[in-house]
Amino acid sequence: MIVLLGPPASGKGTQGRLLAEAQGCSYLSTGRRLRVEVADDTSRGRLVKKFLEEGQYVPDHLVVDLVNEWIGQATKGWVLDGFPRTLSQAEELDRILAPEASSLKAILLDVDFSELESRVVGRRECKGCSWTGNVTEASETDGKCPDCGGLLHRRFDDIPENFRKRLKEFEDLTLPVASYYEKSKRLFKVCGVGKQENVFERLQSTLR
Repeated sequence: MIVLLGPPASGKGTQGRLLAEAQGCSYLSTGRRLRVEVADDTSRGRLVKKFLEEGQYVPDHLVVDLVNEWIGQATKGWVLDGFPRTLSQAEELDRILAPEASSLKAILLDVDFSELESRVVGRRECKGCSWTGNVTEASETDGKCPDCGGLLHRRFDDIPENFRKRLKEFEDLTLPVASYYEKSKRLFKVCGVGKQENVFERLQSTLR
């Protein structure tokens, strides 16, 4: 059981998928799942649409319900990306996992602001699958997804104003989550700067 923590554009999605594949377990990006539900116009999607479009965090109870449902179906272990984002979410996750909560590992990807900002400017996401990359990578495939050939778009939470708002919320709401896990000796900090494969190797080494 692994949770990935980090500021927006720190690489949680990419590293989370790689980690889940290497561990042979399930992967959930709560942000990605919520965006899909908005696109599909589900009842939950209609509730969270306004929060996502304004670059705000979705209320705890909506995300906790989603995660609780998903964990119940993940039978071979899991990696969570984007949850918990608040201290109350972390406490609720421990209650959901009890008595196995002590086995959870939290990884904090450490990336400085200037690096985050440059990543956000060029980040693109595929509408058809979970691929996320930058405009340089996309230019090599004529602006199409290198995985499935689908259309790429800029996420509305990557608009500069929304990004800065999300970064401030990360500092105010999610850094206390890191402290919560650190107090119980479940937090591992990993430098998130560098090539994708190098960051992944640091993650693997930390978990070993």
